[in-house]
Amino acid sequence: MNVDTVKNNQLWEQFSLLPKDLDYLANHLVEIEQPQTLEQLTQELIQYRHRQIMELAQQTLAQGRIYRPAESYQVGERVIFPHLGNLLGDVIKVRPGHNPEYEPFSVIRVRLEDGKEREFTADLQRDHFLNQASYLPTDAQTPAELYVEHGEQIKTILAKGLENNRHFVSVADQWFVRDLLMEIPALQLNIAEAMLDMAGGGPLPTTAFLAEMELPAEISEPLQIFSLEYALERDTRFDEVGPAGQALWYLRRMEPEAVRESPPHLRYVPIPYNRAGLGQDVLLLEKRLDDEWAESVAETPDNDQITVILNYPHWRSGTLPLTQRLQQFFPTARLTDRIRFTFIDNETGQEFPGWVVRSGHYIYGLAEWYQRAKVNVGSYIDLRRGDKVGTIVAQTRKIRSKRGEWLRTATVDNNQISFSMTRFPVVCEFDELAAFAVPDALALDALAEKIRRMPLETLLEQCFRGLAVLSLQRAVHAVTLYGALNLIRRVPPAPLLSILTTAPQYVALGDHYWAYRGED
Repeated sequence: MNVDTVKNNQLWEQFSLLPKDLDYLANHLVEIEQPQTLEQLTQELIQYRHRQIMELAQQTLAQGRIYRPAESYQVGERVIFPHLGNLLGDVIKVRPGHNPEYEPFSVIRVRLEDGKEREFTADLQRDHFLNQASYLPTDAQTPAELYVEHGEQIKTILAKGLENNRHFVSVADQWFVRDLLMEIPALQLNIAEAMLDMAGGGPLPTTAFLAEMELPAEISEPLQIFSLEYALERDTRFDEVGPAGQALWYLRRMEPEAVRESPPHLRYVPIPYNRAGLGQDVLLLEKRLDDEWAESVAETPDNDQITVILNYPHWRSGTLPLTQRLQQFFPTARLTDRIRFTFIDNETGQEFPGWVVRSGHYIYGLAEWYQRAKVNVGSYIDLRRGDKVGTIVAQTRKIRSKRGEWLRTATVDNNQISFSMTRFPVVCEFDELAAFAVPDALALDALAEKIRRMPLETLLEQCFRGLAVLSLQRAVHAVTLYGALNLIRRVPPAPLLSILTTAPQYVALGDHYWAYRGED
């Protein structure tokens, strides 16, 4: 490989953003008079750097004749040696070379710019890599090829540079120069508020507002849209709820309360525990449970379908967990906290609104659908991407059970959670370890409020002993225990698994089953 090719690869692999890069991009945006995405700006930056490197190389090589061992030279000629860091010198002597293995050849004596003299081979008729070497550092890769190889890395660096530079502003992943934004009067923003109010809060795209606003005709439409979006984004009345690359607007005051503020059942107060003490099998179970507050990341599916086992906090809240696995499945945004999309009922085709709430780690909008579909705690919820962008199809797995199914049933008895096995009407397939029947959710909620300060160890012991009597072996699976705890307190898997593995009263039986010491 050419030495210069290696240096060129290092140049892009060790890319750093320079002030003149941002100056160039600012001038570029001014010249085209319209915002551009981060991807477009990254491609433009790579083209700019590519041109710079080529021009600099050509200017450097133009200072003298490129040294090639096979060529002849005359006294007085200026020669450049790219393989030696572009050393430059003048030929002061040419003499015959003496080496039987290589004759005939010549030797040129060159006085370099620093005054030192060195000798080099000339008229050498044998193959030598310097005879074919290319010294234009980027001629091996086009800007498009460089983007494929290094674009993601440079995009990340550029995004940070743009965010830290006050001269650039962004909306929905598009960037422009702050000083060239048009001013949007307050009256125009009032018009946008009225339109959203008439639309039930939204969402509406930015273009929907333009027809009702009298913005200067001499300003290009892309710049009008961007300037309006920038003004809307900084007005607390409006919320940008579109997925990445698409700006959609909603009136903040008309968003569902459970979108503006996390539902009580989903609020998790961090519980300290020793993560270093968790074994590999325990961490694998944490991945399997796929809790939104877990540190272990479950594998992301390669297809367009994903399954969630519904736990009580999300069943009660009409939500789904926004785990790291689901984050890559549902519509996302780079900066927006709340993202509005559309659910589709696979059975009826009915559409209904859904919300991704990134800060709260949940997906809202399923409460009525859970009731219609008669979903229970522990039911399988299958999700797939719809045919249209921004749609998610939801379905359950229907089963026929005339007499109902035997389920662990959670009730409140004497200010304590109690468990029994009862027949319960079920129409959706469920995970047997995670399923619970909840005849009176309000009673559980009231109990949760009363015991919210109870130590987790005490609560865990109560749930464990209550569940153990339902099994002939008096064993409880960790998945079942996780589900039981979450009936009355939001607890991710790791803190309870830490107690199970360290507290002496619990005995591991294998396959994530546990027994209480002293029980038969």
